[in-house]
Amino acid sequence: MGSKSYDVVIIGGGLAGLAAADLLAGHRLRVLLLDENVHSGGQLLRKTALKPGRKTGSDPDRLKRIGFELRDRVCRKEIDIMRRGRVPGIWPDRQLWIEDDQGRVSDLTAEFIILATGAREKFLPFRGWTLPGVISTGAAQILMKSAGVLPARETLIAGLGPLIYILAGEILRNGGRASAVLDRAFPADKIALSPLWLHQIPKLAEGAICMARLLSSKVPLRQRTGIVEARGRRQLESVVTAKVDRDGRFVTGTETVYQTDTLAVGCGFTANTELPRMAGCDLEYRPEKGGWVTCVDDGLETSEKNIYAAGEITGIAGGGKSYVEGQMAALSILSRLGLGKADRIRRQFSALARAREHQVRFGAFLNTLCRISPASYAAIPDDTLICRCEDVTMGQIRQAIRSGAATPAALKKATRSGMGNCQGRTCGPVLHDILGACTPESSAPRGPLSVRAPVKPVNLGALAGPGSAETQSRSSIPCRSEKIR
Repeated sequence: MGSKSYDVVIIGGGLAGLAAADLLAGHRLRVLLLDENVHSGGQLLRKTALKPGRKTGSDPDRLKRIGFELRDRVCRKEIDIMRRGRVPGIWPDRQLWIEDDQGRVSDLTAEFIILATGAREKFLPFRGWTLPGVISTGAAQILMKSAGVLPARETLIAGLGPLIYILAGEILRNGGRASAVLDRAFPADKIALSPLWLHQIPKLAEGAICMARLLSSKVPLRQRTGIVEARGRRQLESVVTAKVDRDGRFVTGTETVYQTDTLAVGCGFTANTELPRMAGCDLEYRPEKGGWVTCVDDGLETSEKNIYAAGEITGIAGGGKSYVEGQMAALSILSRLGLGKADRIRRQFSALARAREHQVRFGAFLNTLCRISPASYAAIPDDTLICRCEDVTMGQIRQAIRSGAATPAALKKATRSGMGNCQGRTCGPVLHDILGACTPESSAPRGPLSVRAPVKPVNLGALAGPGSAETQSRSSIPCRSEKIR
């Protein structure tokens, strides 16, 4: 493995990473922007290929226009950009493993690191959720935006939060049909949260346009409705739904069966905190921020010196917050290095901090709206898969809890949950919430699952390739078994 050094390494090419790179470029700094995807910009700026002749940057949403312009500008600046690059490992001394698109792994050091690793979708498991034909709302969007393919001619959509409505609108706009939109939330709860979203006029306008499209297309919108079971022998054939009560339990006698071969589900988002955890950064559990998030100070520096965090990993709130925080992290680094005019940096930072407050309030609305009740987790049937990688069921989880497993780490050790290919990315947040529902009186600390390198699967041949004895020795350290705390 080779070794390089940079002044600043930005991990994540979404809006936060792009905004940071844009401000840092031009100061004679060696900057590296790492992105796992082919195109930077995250989910927001994925190209829409379904409409022939449609210009990628012509979307009426202001944030998307800013994002496309930002991406084009960053690509023209004198910084290094590695697309399809991954970070299998990171350490508190700002040492990183970098894997390029050819599967080659190299060592890298940085004076400053900005973690902008984004978020992933969160789910409430139900019977049959692993059947072919059951996909996430995000996967449905990727199919349309990146591949120009509809999820199906007709798609049933269910879950929590605004994304289920946005997805239905995108499907209609691209020539598909939505069987129905099933929302577990209560309308009264959305109204009660109105003080948190009144400052988000662009988002309200976008939502109103989306709802008007759904209503004019006569798409059934079902409130207080959740998925009981997905049925099918080899693939999805039908979905059983029912009304939910105030506690999140299904109401007997309200079942409805939808005949469908495609179901898109999603219940909000959870931050990608694996790299911050491995780097030694402090985390905190904040439901109003989406669960486990990275702790930062007013300048977005983490508990580890010279490591900053920006975007969804400091709290789920959407692209607007990511755009603002990426700039704030970059300004903090420029100020630390004494680059740029101090007065101008202070003015810019103050304006961005005020804008961030509005975005954080919207995030609280979004995450409260997407919160799944403890009763919903407690009511999951025993035969429902929780960890799909290791085939661990809810019944096995309950048995382990009764046997004394009081933390996610203990459940992992007792059942192998979180030991599969995804390393707990899907089941980890679910395990935490199941424990909260099944052991509400427990005082045991429920930290997130442990993490070690490689954070994502990596070719062992790349790690065993030519390199110094020190490099080869270090590459073996994170792979050792360690005690689960």
